[in-house]
Amino acid sequence: MQLKHEFIIIIFVLFFITIAFFIQTDKILQESQNDRLKSEMIVFVQTLMPYYLSGNLDAVYRIGNSFGYTRVTDVPKNATTLYEDFSNILYFRIFSYDSFMGFSVFFLDDEISFVRLVNKNAWDDYKIIILLFHLIIIALLAFFLFHKVLRPLNKLKNAIDELKGGIYAKMITINQKDEIGQLMLAFNEMNKKISHLLKARELITRNIAHELKTPLAKIKLSLSLKDGDELKKDLNRYIDSLNRISQNMLEYERIQEGNFSLNFSEFMSESVLFEALRDFENEKIVVNIIKSVKIKGDLRLLSIAVKNLIENAIKYSDDGVANIELSEKGIMFCNKGKKLQNDILYYFEPFYRGEITKSGYGLGLSIVNEIIKLHKMSIEYSYSGDMHIFYIRF
Repeated sequence: MQLKHEFIIIIFVLFFITIAFFIQTDKILQESQNDRLKSEMIVFVQTLMPYYLSGNLDAVYRIGNSFGYTRVTDVPKNATTLYEDFSNILYFRIFSYDSFMGFSVFFLDDEISFVRLVNKNAWDDYKIIILLFHLIIIALLAFFLFHKVLRPLNKLKNAIDELKGGIYAKMITINQKDEIGQLMLAFNEMNKKISHLLKARELITRNIAHELKTPLAKIKLSLSLKDGDELKKDLNRYIDSLNRISQNMLEYERIQEGNFSLNFSEFMSESVLFEALRDFENEKIVVNIIKSVKIKGDLRLLSIAVKNLIENAIKYSDDGVANIELSEKGIMFCNKGKKLQNDILYYFEPFYRGEITKSGYGLGLSIVNEIIKLHKMSIEYSYSGDMHIFYIRF
């Protein structure tokens, strides 16, 4: 994964920057300390020189010892020269080795050298601790980046791999509200939509044969038993049934995909009813218009929903009569029949199973529910006095 490589590079860059910073800081502080000690030694030598040049070596040794210096006769060969000054008869040198720092004065053929132990400063005492502290900070930063960035992205990558492999409807647990959390939320929404769409297509594919079976069987029976105008009338009716089935399937898939925009307009509520009733001829439909009001919506889609509810009322009515009432609050559909075996939400699912579907189309109520939700309206169901009542409320 490319991000892992970038993450490792960042950690290594931070590590090397920290080491380089530590080395450079140590170098600067050591040079600063050496410069300070050199300045002190130059001043100290200038104090000793009158005694040394006059031959009063006892005074030189005494003053040197009082300031912490010790005379040495041989300067180690590994001593590093920090400063030197030449004149005609005088040579002055400042040097350091191990934990010591000192100076040598050469006058004619005479030489005298002093050294002193260099006391460690706070940086020398704590520089290892400071380095470890910075390395711990880098380690904590690495853990934070892994926990907050790489781990969630790994979860997202695994979910995408599963999606590629055909595993849908598996949501990612989101524990953060930053940009990565928003990305995971968007993935969950996309995954949910894809899963819902595939489920809808699977349902349509699995049940299309079942839905077409009844009208096709009736067409076959009419062709074998009837002829003339009676056959023509039956064929027209069953072809209309096939057309309604295909239309319902297409509308359901379009709604699930969400690849269409609602054609909103303002119209009278009775227009929806009249648009839906155009497809009915000899059915027993009783219409009572109490009051028509202005509503906003997609006239075509709303008429499909109303038409499905009218068909539902006629199909499952004991007396074959559908009663419709239009008022300022909405449209009510009533038909006489036996009480449903399950809760109404069960029948809003596409291709539901039950006694109610023996001669019906399993997408009808599901399409109605989807269209009503798109218009932010509501649909209610009740059963009272042997009557099924569906109510679309504006």
